[in-house]
Amino acid sequence: MAVAQKSHQSSKLSEPLSAATAALCADRFCYMHLCADRFCDTHLCDTGSEPLRVKQKMVSMCKLSSRTPTSPLQGSPELTPCKTQSTRGMSSSSSSVSLPTVDTTASPTVAPVAPSAAALSYYRRELPTDLVSFTSAAGRKLFKESLNEGYAEGYFNLAGNFTVQSEPAYCGPSSLAMVLNALEVDPGRTWKGVWRWYSDELLESCRTESDLKANGITFDQFLCLASSHAQVVAKRGAQASREEFLRDIMYVTQRDDVFMVLSFSRPVLGQTGDGHFSPIGAYHPESRMALVLDSARYKYPSWFGDVDTLYDSLQPVDSETGLPRGYFLISRLDSRLDLNLLESSLLASTSSQSEDTAGAVDLPERPSGAYPIKISCGKGSSSCCSAK
Repeated sequence: MAVAQKSHQSSKLSEPLSAATAALCADRFCYMHLCADRFCDTHLCDTGSEPLRVKQKMVSMCKLSSRTPTSPLQGSPELTPCKTQSTRGMSSSSSSVSLPTVDTTASPTVAPVAPSAAALSYYRRELPTDLVSFTSAAGRKLFKESLNEGYAEGYFNLAGNFTVQSEPAYCGPSSLAMVLNALEVDPGRTWKGVWRWYSDELLESCRTESDLKANGITFDQFLCLASSHAQVVAKRGAQASREEFLRDIMYVTQRDDVFMVLSFSRPVLGQTGDGHFSPIGAYHPESRMALVLDSARYKYPSWFGDVDTLYDSLQPVDSETGLPRGYFLISRLDSRLDLNLLESSLLASTSSQSEDTAGAVDLPERPSGAYPIKISCGKGSSSCCSAK
């Protein structure tokens, strides 16, 4: 009877002890895996199926490092975890077993995590000092003056259709979807339920979904995709002069039927990252600053930037294509505005705030259904994939 009672007490002790041991092992595993490239030898932690499941669940949450453990701990008594082991399955008559005292009321001891192992996650980044946040007092002042001067005519169309890109590399499709919805282009394809609407995940380039999520789209792939849905004129940084770029900004910000999307290099502006797409929302003549409606709102807010610096950001060569970046002028396919016939002399006249439609060319109305309604430029399309 005494032996059975002792065995029962030992079994009861092993349950909380095993769980605590497994949790401690998991914590120590995380600490060493992240900070010392080492791992907890699994046989030391095998305290039963349930505690082991708890341990494995906790360890699975330790995804802060891409390093893979390669060797067990050797000769480090002070770092060796899981010294406390369960007596589950051991003979109750064994006199060599000693159970450490476990305080089940105290908070579990968690090994400190080195600063280098801190969680790698971000809520926005600090905007460079030479850029003005749209929502700041200075940014609001710039916008009000831009609006009063007549250089924010298309802003409300864009703002009413603004969406944050759904993937970190979807800045191109997201900017295009924003512009197409601002132009009130019918995609001709259902989005969800019975509704037709443009969204970045429906705008597919010839790249595979995994490639698109990893690398986004290039300048020419954006042009190919946009041309399936709208009238587009593309200008690489080396093709357009600084003055032409300024005139184009002044032109599009005075209208609500044509928009500009930039393909620029973030580092030139002091931002982190590489290439990025975003539309222009307004222009402030006095300071020569343009409003960029940043599609990666989780990273940076919308901001005003100097036009000359923006122009410089179009010049760096894209490492994937070996060509500079640039910008796009986009309007409806059935628009009476022919972007291909816009001349610098006509664009220059837009600096005046006359009511005439300088640069607009009357064209015959396109018959209904005369323009494509496909969502993508076609996966595998040579015209898209062969473009660098």
